[in-house]
Amino acid sequence: MRKVSAIVFFILTITAGADKACAQYPPGDRWYQNPLGFEPLSLHTSMGLIVPALLTGAALILTRKDSALHERLTLYTEVSATSGYKYPYTNMTQGSTGLNLMLRKWLSVGVELSTTVPFDDYNSTVGFAIRPFARFCAVDKPAWKLWFESGGGLVYFTDHFPKPTSRDSRAGTYLNGTSKYGIGASVRLRSNIQLLFGARHLHISNGNTKGADRNPSHDSNGLFAGLSWIL
Repeated sequence: MRKVSAIVFFILTITAGADKACAQYPPGDRWYQNPLGFEPLSLHTSMGLIVPALLTGAALILTRKDSALHERLTLYTEVSATSGYKYPYTNMTQGSTGLNLMLRKWLSVGVELSTTVPFDDYNSTVGFAIRPFARFCAVDKPAWKLWFESGGGLVYFTDHFPKPTSRDSRAGTYLNGTSKYGIGASVRLRSNIQLLFGARHLHISNGNTKGADRNPSHDSNGLFAGLSWIL
């Protein structure tokens, strides 16, 4: 019951802000490009880490530890491809490896290391990222699971990212913040192996730490797939 209540509360919180969301999205973003980017939720920003951290903390305080919980720790590796919806429409590929720890039957936290490569007419660089995250499981069956994920961290590029373009003279920075949120599913292939797949929103920016004139930022949407192993 507590699991259901927590999930319902989370959904209602999002829905409550949806009717006002049209005027609160970042400039140039449409709701279907960044569904949970409306204020005050703004999961594409640092809130992508803060909100799940608060929900996780509340869950650990308000719910009991499940002593029967097993298969708690998994190692996963995945690849993803996202397509930018703002000029220069940068496509991103990422390879990620991480650990995921179950805290409750419906809640887990993890951390991943990623390699990020942008493709467009202006940028030629590679980024290395670390990102903590939380997953909230909405469906938990023996053969498959469905979950929502959100998290944020840091990414360091070997060159300034993003580079100036013919439409935007601003130059990004080497070190940026990065956030990802989305939905995913895991399907059990063997007793200790699961197939992972889903869809995510990716955001990269420096949060105006060097001023707005050094923060062109990046947003994209796409798919991911991978495998996880129960340790």
